[in-house]
Amino acid sequence: MSAGLRDRLGGKVGRLLSSAGGAVTVQFVTAGGSLVVQALAARSLGADGFGAYALFFAVLVMITSVQTSFVGDTLTVYDRFEPRIRGALILSVAGTVVAGAAVGAVVAVVMGLAGPAGIALFALLVALWLLNETGRRIFTARMEFWRLAANDGCYLLVTFAALGGALALGAGASVELLLAAMCAGCAGSLVLARLRLPAEEFAPAPLRGTAFREVLGFAWWRSIQAAIRPSALLAARIMIVAFASTAALAGVEAARLLLAPALTFVNGAGWFLLGDFAKAEREGRPMRARQAVRACALMAGIALVMSLGGILLAAPLGPVVTGGSFEVDGTALAGWGIYAVCFACTLPLASLATARKRSRTVFAIRGVEAVTGLVVLAVLLALDEGNAALAPYCLGIGGLVSAALLWRMLRRGDPPRGASAAPAAEAAARPETSTAPTAG
Repeated sequence: MSAGLRDRLGGKVGRLLSSAGGAVTVQFVTAGGSLVVQALAARSLGADGFGAYALFFAVLVMITSVQTSFVGDTLTVYDRFEPRIRGALILSVAGTVVAGAAVGAVVAVVMGLAGPAGIALFALLVALWLLNETGRRIFTARMEFWRLAANDGCYLLVTFAALGGALALGAGASVELLLAAMCAGCAGSLVLARLRLPAEEFAPAPLRGTAFREVLGFAWWRSIQAAIRPSALLAARIMIVAFASTAALAGVEAARLLLAPALTFVNGAGWFLLGDFAKAEREGRPMRARQAVRACALMAGIALVMSLGGILLAAPLGPVVTGGSFEVDGTALAGWGIYAVCFACTLPLASLATARKRSRTVFAIRGVEAVTGLVVLAVLLALDEGNAALAPYCLGIGGLVSAALLWRMLRRGDPPRGASAAPAAEAAARPETSTAPTAG
């Protein structure tokens, strides 16, 4: 191998590691800030107030997962600058933002989580959050994770500033105040994204003759597939409140917060893997199933170590999270560690299947897993409300079966050995260019 080619390959590996590090950093910045907000909620609102906030946040996560998969993954897998695709994306963003805000308001009313002011604030938060999430996914499609981390940092700074300012002026801690502060943070992040992204990312496109049906065929299955995990978590939370109480949910949620770093790492790595797998597919050098399995093993090992660290630190950190107003559930704590490891075993395989546009198959496999886990949890709660702590076990362990089924499906669709070697070598030998597609 010539020195020039070796240097170029070394530079390529360096850029790959930097991009992966940025993807994980984004998740830690976002989840770290969210963890602080949720810890403040747990300390200031008490068990019942924190339980209500946890349900609000679960609804927001569920709606976001649908929208970001429908829009964000299409941005990543397809050429967003092709006029027909771009027109379909514009229609998708507008439709999902309006529908998401409406669904958020309806769910808040049905659950009786807040009064009129709280419901209006939540609907506004959903709309702003989804617009901000679209900007975040543009950064992701450009593989500009470090810029995205800075943008997320802006959201957190504005949110904390708004929250701290309101409390300093004498406002009482409430769910409504937290929602208003998050709205301010989203608005600040939106402005920064508009200033930092190039103008071509906001260029209009014809809204007639779009490839909406083509995009819908991929995005529909992808969005409902991505909604399975947060929807299952939301359903589990609702079950716990219905069979037990919001106080029981608070103990399970506090345990999840202590294991948040492990879950955050898995999410961040998954973001990077989807972008990397999709880029490889577009460039004619598709990844093989065994490469996804290696990613599973690495991610599961790291998630296990991080989970064990969280469990060991639960005693000193538990009172910090809860403010001493309620206890962290020890059984749920270990369960969230198992959940994180099982999540890590599934995500790389699901990402590769998504890059191959096999969203429908992934949905079928993951859907059966989630429904089975929820049925088992419902039976356990019906037998004894004290089984609420078993929720993460019920939702997590089935991921191992899903991973095995995904691996079998992907292996059958692997490209022939050596088929992508030449394109891959040529791509590695070429000087690296911008990861963002050019217009047209």
